[in-house]
Amino acid sequence: MEFLLPTPHEWSYGSRALVTIALAGDGLSDSARAVLRAGHSLLGQTSDLNIDAIAPVSAAELAAAELRPGLCFQLVGAMVVMAMADGEVKPAAAATVTEFAQALGVESSATANLTRIAEGHYLRARLDILRRQWAPKKLRELAAENGISVIPKAVLTILGGSIDPALSARYIELGKLPPGTLGRGYFDYMIRNDLPFPGEAGSPPEVILFHDMTHILSGYDTTPDEEILAASFSAGYSTYEVHNWLVFVLSQFQLGLQTAPGVPPSTMMMDPQRLLIAVRRGAAMNINLNEGWDYWEVIEEPIEALRERYNILPESAFEPHAAG
Repeated sequence: MEFLLPTPHEWSYGSRALVTIALAGDGLSDSARAVLRAGHSLLGQTSDLNIDAIAPVSAAELAAAELRPGLCFQLVGAMVVMAMADGEVKPAAAATVTEFAQALGVESSATANLTRIAEGHYLRARLDILRRQWAPKKLRELAAENGISVIPKAVLTILGGSIDPALSARYIELGKLPPGTLGRGYFDYMIRNDLPFPGEAGSPPEVILFHDMTHILSGYDTTPDEEILAASFSAGYSTYEVHNWLVFVLSQFQLGLQTAPGVPPSTMMMDPQRLLIAVRRGAAMNINLNEGWDYWEVIEEPIEALRERYNILPESAFEPHAAG
């Protein structure tokens, strides 16, 4: 997605919206303040930051502020982060996010799922979050291209009931590539994390392997805190269900809800500053890894060369300005 830096006018209203959501939840907690500090320091604001002096805002005031549409979309994403910042979603905070999103003219599946989580409807939220995530989308695309039979085959492989030795051998061969190449980076990543290669029992469908490539190209690990960063990075370069990336990963690793199948949940693993940097890193890219990118075409190329080609900038390129 295109990432916009807010003007001082836009940040004024955006920060007031975030404070209003925090006050509807657990108040201006340390976690809420960290979200506000990250936004202020990373979004080009040069004024001093006095969080306690930021006044709440009404939906009507927000609607009348005439914020740019793209900025409104980003602001709703920030609202989602704020609503989840304290490790739970309070009903009043979820209701405020929904009201503000409507006032800004932003449609987002995230608002409904925040409400479901706040009301304790975790299964409904989980099912909706998962169906909107990248894995089902990729499987639907694969079925449309190759027939519906690919779905039960993929499920059987995940459950360990179907293997494809020729396919797994193709990926294991990548271990022979020189260190520093994308293919060797992928091989080392799989071995380091003790993950099954495509075609091996328990492996995910090959079509969603771009997620592992995202880890490699972004440099983010698979620990809970860095899974948040990898998903945020993906949200940045994506155009499909952008807010859902955040709800998906934060429900799993900030709220401690079992959202991703087979992945142990964790709580309070979010670093708001690094999350925002990850989104901006992804948004700065000139390619969407989730749409039409074929990693086999570049599998033998150096990772650093691909980062330069795709404009994957280091975290240091987005270091914050000093905040008051």
